[in-house]
Amino acid sequence: MTRVAGATPIRVLHITDIHCGTPFVAEHVAAAELLATTMSPNAIVISGDMAQRARVSEFERAVVVLDRFRAIAPTLVVPGNHDTAWWHAPFGLGDAARLHERYRAYVCNELDPTLRVPGVSVVGVNSAAGMLPQALTWYPRDWRVKGGLTDAQLADARVRLAASPAGDVRILVVHHNVVRGQISQRWGLARPEQTLDAIAAASPHVVCTGHDHQERVEVVSRASGRFIAACAGTLSNRMRRHRPTSLNVIESDGLSVRVTAWTYRDGAFEAGPMHAEIPL
Repeated sequence: MTRVAGATPIRVLHITDIHCGTPFVAEHVAAAELLATTMSPNAIVISGDMAQRARVSEFERAVVVLDRFRAIAPTLVVPGNHDTAWWHAPFGLGDAARLHERYRAYVCNELDPTLRVPGVSVVGVNSAAGMLPQALTWYPRDWRVKGGLTDAQLADARVRLAASPAGDVRILVVHHNVVRGQISQRWGLARPEQTLDAIAAASPHVVCTGHDHQERVEVVSRASGRFIAACAGTLSNRMRRHRPTSLNVIESDGLSVRVTAWTYRDGAFEAGPMHAEIPL
């Protein structure tokens, strides 16, 4: 059923890069949990990097955090590069099936999950490919860090988004930032321009990402379509240039979709001026 103006508002909380391990900041996670409890979102999305070094102890802490969010609202999570044991298949040599064995055991067995709740369809895609061919570039600095999506993954995401009920807010969740970082000046994904075109053609309203550790909300327009790129900042202590940590709130009134970056100040998250909006 198509949603109309005046329908019950839709709200989705987007957090990322919790980094359970040395960078973990319990106060930031607690503030995000309090905000989620207060706003009662329809869904929560976590765009990767639950762990720091893909260690068992980190995933044990991560699942405790994740279960608290799951108790508040249906939650979708995708892996990040810090959740990925790249050393099992460097340059594609080795056992690629082991890249996410701990993530699957502790966090989520599904690497490309789908979540559908009334009014919202969320499609997750695993961009954390370690050092598999789809993530490799000619620059050693990118190895183990940069993400990659195959044509098959992009085609599958398009099919899953197309299956969304009419009127749903369509959200794509990928760990690596899909637009170039403003401070880092780095693309999160290999084949960035080609991937952007494919993402736009899949017709999401919002693409939720992390990885770049800087808040970023903007409308991306391509020949194949447009969407809101929503990059949340890490909840850990790894924000760039000592910026306050941040998360995103996605809202829809049935006519448009709006994403607002919320920043952490004095023990709580508050809505900031950075936002973007497109018609539903």
